[in-house]
Amino acid sequence: MVTCEMCGIEIFSRPITIEIEGAVLLVCPSCAKHGKQVTKPKPKKKGFSGTKTTSSLQSRTSTRQPSRQYRSLSEVDSKELTSDYDERIRLARQKKRMTQKDVSIQTKISVQELQSIETGKMRPPDVIVAKLEKFFNIKITENVASYSPKDQKKGSASQTLGDIVVLKKKKDEE
Repeated sequence: MVTCEMCGIEIFSRPITIEIEGAVLLVCPSCAKHGKQVTKPKPKKKGFSGTKTTSSLQSRTSTRQPSRQYRSLSEVDSKELTSDYDERIRLARQKKRMTQKDVSIQTKISVQELQSIETGKMRPPDVIVAKLEKFFNIKITENVASYSPKDQKKGSASQTLGDIVVLKKKKDEE
């Protein structure tokens, strides 16, 4: 079954392709009045030699697989810096009896960045965090609880705006 991309109901008949402000949507007959109906492009005629010609762009894009796999928010495990990352880095450096200049030479992090990180004035980017964790053999990141929607319908591929509005109304009534 196909669902209407505008209102979210299941379309039992043939879905209608419309264009609304540049976006092409598959919608039900009741939502079709809100946009301009789009017709499918006509197939191209064969060349005079009798062979079908295709551009190299079409052949490359049709066989290419999506390069990035997206995960839903409930599957993402994000890492967050600990609140005492600056102290942990400073203590690890002092434990190895190294100066900030020594650490900057070996890790290729500037002395100014190290000073700012150790005083807590700068939040280090992920690349520097990884370098410091590996160099000092410490952990300055922690896993953060992932988001999991409670009210998501089972069996539904995704929620529509109408589902969210209904959920809000139910919460207000209770």
